Amino acid sequence: MIAAMVTASASVLIAIMAYWLNHQGEIRRSLRKARIDRVSSQLKDLYGPLLVLTETNEKAWSEYCRRYVLPRGVGPAEIPLPELEEARWRTWVEAVFAPTAQEMREIITARGDLIIGGEMPPVVLDFCAHAATYDALLANWDGAGPSKSTLIRHPGNRFLSYVRESYGSLKTEQALLLKAAREGGRAGFGDHQHANQNGRRPLSRYF
Repeated sequence: MIAAMVTASASVLIAIMAYWLNHQGEIRRSLRKARIDRVSSQLKDLYGPLLVLTETNEKAWSEYCRRYVLPRGVGPAEIPLPELEEARWRTWVEAVFAPTAQEMREIITARGDLIIGGEMPPVVLDFCAHAATYDALLANWDGAGPSKSTLIRHPGNRFLSYVRESYGSLKTEQALLLKAAREGGRAGFGDHQHANQNGRRPLSRYF
């Protein structure tokens, strides 16, 4: 009688432990999936497009400087641009630099909830402010002053470095999360096979 009670109690305890472990495993899997989804969205909807546009803009700017040198007046010096250089500079601003900057600002504005960290990085805000001033420059080109440049300067390499590093860190995290998910899936499949072979359900393994 006592042995039967002990056996029954042990069975109940094992069942409770199995349920608790399975529940904890489900929580971990749900949290991991949510994190994978979050990181994937950050890459697909924010940092991926930003990286492509930032690198494209950087290459265009470098090529412009290489071909035409830094135009006089585009910078601190308030020297009027010669007519030909001004026409060329305006074409590049209207067709390349302004549209790209404004597209990046729109992406950041629409998907700012995907920014890494708890608050908007200052360098991102600096870039958005720069992009916004293109509107005023293009609307009043002749009255913009001799430099024909935006009122708020581009943050330069700080913004490019931020986008590159953020994208890289997210890609690394995504790879680790997907690897862990695959290994967890294989472990679960192995346990299922073991249970079938022995005629009973074992305790599952979890990441």
